[in-house]
Amino acid sequence: MKKSLFLIAALLAAVNVLFAQDCKNYYYLLNNAEVEMSMFDAKGTTVAKNVYKVLSVNKEGGSTVSDFTVTTKDAKGASLSSGKGKFKCTGGEIMIDMKMSLPNMPQLKDMKMESDGSAFLNYPATLKEGQTLPNGSFEMSGNANGMDISLQYQVTDRKVAGKEKITTAGGSWECYKINYKMNLGLKMMAMNMPIEMNATEWFAPGFGVVKTATFKDGNPVGHMEITSFKK
Repeated sequence: MKKSLFLIAALLAAVNVLFAQDCKNYYYLLNNAEVEMSMFDAKGTTVAKNVYKVLSVNKEGGSTVSDFTVTTKDAKGASLSSGKGKFKCTGGEIMIDMKMSLPNMPQLKDMKMESDGSAFLNYPATLKEGQTLPNGSFEMSGNANGMDISLQYQVTDRKVAGKEKITTAGGSWECYKINYKMNLGLKMMAMNMPIEMNATEWFAPGFGVVKTATFKDGNPVGHMEITSFKK
């Protein structure tokens, strides 16, 4: 009996170690890591870049949590805006700040946005084809060219479509392909602009999201992908 209990305890410890190793390998949980995510229009032309810099990695209860900054630059490298975000990993689940999945859209390019906190998209540590993932939503407010703007953002119908290898200027990864719907509600003065799009992202287990593409009425709008990774 004691031997069986010891084996069970050893197995549980091994599982916990594996989960902890998984957390450590995600790029947003590497202290001082820097990730460049370039944004391309429908024709494949670079229009902007998001540069994510991990500031700190800490333990909060049973989770590993990182704080990072994001700086948006235009195609020539001039800074457009900056913000902050969080990343969480419990070992059994990864939580990515939803601001990272905002699509590349002209309406959002010059907006300086603020939110009360972080909303997350959740990813189970184990993914499989056909799996349905939790929805997510958050709200932000800000200003563009002296005009007050609010944004409501919802991600729904998230489903794992299969596996696919993705290669970018930043590297190559074996990824899970995840399809979902995006609903954005932009309010500018007295105007409401609902925007509905479909999106696909490629998530590399133990690393993170490496590419996201958006579509409107079946036509490509643009995509984002990792073009540089430093740790």
